[in-house]
Amino acid sequence: MKIQSIKFKNFASYGNSIQEISFGDEDSELFLTLGKNGHGKTTIANVIVFALYGKVEGIKMADLPNRINKELWVEIKLKCGNIDVVIERGLAPSIFSVSLNGVEFDKAGKRSVQEYLEEEVFGIPYHVFKNIIILSVNDFKSFLTMSNHDKKQIVDRMFGFSILNEMQQNVKEQRKNLKADITLFDRELTQITENIQQVNIKLNELIKESDDKNKEKINELKESLRKYVDNKKTLEEAQLKIKEKLGKFNEDLSDSQTNEWQLKSELKALRKKLKLYESNSCPTCESPLTTDFHQDRKQEIVEQELNLPLQIKAAGDSVLDIKNQIQSLQSKDHSVREKVSALNTNIGNLKRELLKIKDSLGDADNFSHLQQIIKDFEVKESEKSKSRDTINSEYYFLENLEEILGEDGVKNLAIKTILPGLNTNIAAMGQTMHLPFHIRFDEKFNCIINHLGEEINPMTLSTGERKKADFIIIIAIIKILKLRFPQLNLLFLDELLSSVDADGVHNILKILSQVIKETGLNTFVINHTELPRELFDRQIQIYRENGFSKFSIDKIE
Repeated sequence: MKIQSIKFKNFASYGNSIQEISFGDEDSELFLTLGKNGHGKTTIANVIVFALYGKVEGIKMADLPNRINKELWVEIKLKCGNIDVVIERGLAPSIFSVSLNGVEFDKAGKRSVQEYLEEEVFGIPYHVFKNIIILSVNDFKSFLTMSNHDKKQIVDRMFGFSILNEMQQNVKEQRKNLKADITLFDRELTQITENIQQVNIKLNELIKESDDKNKEKINELKESLRKYVDNKKTLEEAQLKIKEKLGKFNEDLSDSQTNEWQLKSELKALRKKLKLYESNSCPTCESPLTTDFHQDRKQEIVEQELNLPLQIKAAGDSVLDIKNQIQSLQSKDHSVREKVSALNTNIGNLKRELLKIKDSLGDADNFSHLQQIIKDFEVKESEKSKSRDTINSEYYFLENLEEILGEDGVKNLAIKTILPGLNTNIAAMGQTMHLPFHIRFDEKFNCIINHLGEEINPMTLSTGERKKADFIIIIAIIKILKLRFPQLNLLFLDELLSSVDADGVHNILKILSQVIKETGLNTFVINHTELPRELFDRQIQIYRENGFSKFSIDKIE
């Protein structure tokens, strides 16, 4: 990964005018970045981190844009193998676009764009890049004297061992949860065993309590129950007959009501005809209705009119009689229902009494029930034991895995692999720096300083000597990390040269120039005071104008 250029505006203290850094065609360059504290020197590193990964460690997204202009924008161009990559990001409004070889990245049907960039394009995960790109002396100034715990954190962060720590912590948490599960299974198995014992005791007690007297009582109750059931059956049969009669009566009622209605309709029609004959003329054609035929017809209607009321009364009496019989049957049905309900109550009471007695007696049925309970508990006990064995195996596997991920496992092996090269680089640079002492790290990453064959306390070193030692350690670590991540080509060294004498500055920059040529690192040395310009390739001057940060870039000939 070679960064070709970075453009940005409205990032932190920088204003609305676009700032640009082009890295040119050289494999590596040494930049001198000057400016007063708070003017935005370190911000350049944060811009690059945000452009590549969309976030900055320790800073909220809402705090990244300039507080006045708000509209943050960055664009980074880089070369990753044979791929030309352009990434554009923005906040307020939100922008995120990626082009590969001039073609916009198609997001459809693909995994996270950011994951794709980190895994397939950059080849450097965020947690590694953010810890390598900027190395502040503040992180290393006490490296020689800091506690093993603090030193371990820095080493883990730089070499990516923190992932192993996270994995170990996850495994530890899983093992803890499994331990709790095992404890729970043991508790449940103990409870099941106790339950089996208790049921066996109950079973034996019931056997002892069973006698003839109680069995006789049960038989009596069973006989009473049988009688109740027989009576219920008789009543239910009577109830069925009543329902059949009710059905027949309802049909008769329907027929009688229909007959009554028909007779009433017929009487109404006859009276209408009779009224016609009483007028002695047809209401339509006015022809006389006084012929013998008409008179005979009139007499027939009169006789029918006199007879129909008697028929209607007989039909009504029939309807009333059927209704009375239905009412009587319904009353009988209600009475039978009440008796059946009472019998059901009595039968239920008897059954409950029988069950109660059986529970206290321990008859054959109850014995069988208790024996089934014991069998069920035994099956459950077997299943729980198998599950516990499985979890127990997993627990011991995680225990071994936790040990592998621990300080004496994979990490120790990695450190043993790293140490020879690290100590060799430290020794070589120490000679170049003309240090009067020798620095090396042991397998626990303890820093050991020897002077004239004797181990000395780091606190006896001057501030300038500790600064030089810090620089050597930083560069040695970077060279090792460069072997692991050859695509890395960027480094920021913040306030590295403060409190270092002029001779030390020249020696440090001499080593740094050599290192960046070997590793291809574009290196930014950030300082708030002037340094020898001739030792750098370009100078970035950070300044404030109208309250906003800006910078100018000069190529040093």
